[in-house]
Amino acid sequence: MANSLITAQWVARKALVLLHAKSNFTGRTNRDYQSLLPGPINGVILGQQLSIRLPFQYTLRTGPQMNAQNSVQRFATLLVNQQLGVDINFTSVERAMLLNNFQEQVLEPAMARLAAGIENFTTGQVNNVPKFTGAFNTTATYDQLLQNEQYLTEALAPEDDRRTFTATPQTSRYFVRDNKGLFSPESTISDQWLEGVISDKAAGYVCFRNTKLPTHVIGTFGATAAPVVNGAGQSNPGAGNAFVSTFTLNTNGWTSGGTTLNAGDVISIAGVNEVDPETKASLGRPKQFVVTATISDTAGAISIPIAPGIITGGAYQNVDNVPAAGAVISVFGQSGAAPIAALNGALIKQSLGWYRDAIVFANPPMLDLSPLVKMTAAEAFEGYNIRFAQQWDPSNDVLPARLDSIVGAVLAYPELAVRNIEVASAA
Repeated sequence: MANSLITAQWVARKALVLLHAKSNFTGRTNRDYQSLLPGPINGVILGQQLSIRLPFQYTLRTGPQMNAQNSVQRFATLLVNQQLGVDINFTSVERAMLLNNFQEQVLEPAMARLAAGIENFTTGQVNNVPKFTGAFNTTATYDQLLQNEQYLTEALAPEDDRRTFTATPQTSRYFVRDNKGLFSPESTISDQWLEGVISDKAAGYVCFRNTKLPTHVIGTFGATAAPVVNGAGQSNPGAGNAFVSTFTLNTNGWTSGGTTLNAGDVISIAGVNEVDPETKASLGRPKQFVVTATISDTAGAISIPIAPGIITGGAYQNVDNVPAAGAVISVFGQSGAAPIAALNGALIKQSLGWYRDAIVFANPPMLDLSPLVKMTAAEAFEGYNIRFAQQWDPSNDVLPARLDSIVGAVLAYPELAVRNIEVASAA
């Protein structure tokens, strides 16, 4: 079949099928909001953003007397701020390829790279997740998968097939090795043409393997580090159902001039436990907070930016106690001088158990180039959009072509996601 049948529409449509097949992480996100992004009628401009309203929460009244309370709106901002693409140069001779050769030799490797870029961008949200299971110095176990699912259930994530566990190849290896009979691809997932499926259902999750999950390098801590809360009363009381998404916690006791907390590190505070989202009863385990920006000590003191905010009352209460002055700070579950020192610069691998609504992803249509370019097409498939364009460069007798997508992602519901961490094993 002659290459003259290669049209812009054919290229764009084939490219989208390949993109869909290679995107098992973004394929499990919430993509319902991308149609609401503002922009011209024929596409969305890079940099557009959308404020996503999150559901209200309220406290429970007991007794007959009415006590009307405030409705405090929470927001997550979805920003479409990444344009990703693959550019290809053809000579007029190379342009004469057959259709099957074009797809195999050109389109498949090009779309593999573009899909990898989109997945890599979106999985970057993993480092914003506060809650984790596992340990920095051990490999994954199946019990950790069960614990991961426990945390998600206690956060009131709906128990349906929108729960996903996205595993690194290393994590997948240990889970499959220990539970061979539980992990086998099922047709219900295979029929969706998604790569990397491990199991249709294990421990309440649909399980996938993904090579684009980010590793994390833990901060640096001196051998004398024994950090504690510096000052009493550091919290938001939640009066009037107030909500704070971030907080700054004053601490000291770090090794002077030798401590750095990296963005993505997770801390907890002795005596400050997580609570049930509805009853506000303590769950009996430390509340976990993610460090939102890399920060170093000043003479052993650090004002740590963390998320979520510490809220001790009202509808959005998330802890059972106000942090006490002198309460011990743990990093990834390690407290005291020697255990914290063991974390120094450790490289960990991260998998993610999550519910679909935890991450909102957008891949909206781009501006239509047809008024300017003859060979161009913009196509949509299963919530994904791609634009193809090609022109002739008469100076060099080549036909440069480009495939483009614009994307955005936000961790909209951090409470509906749980990291699973493990040591980066060389075995």
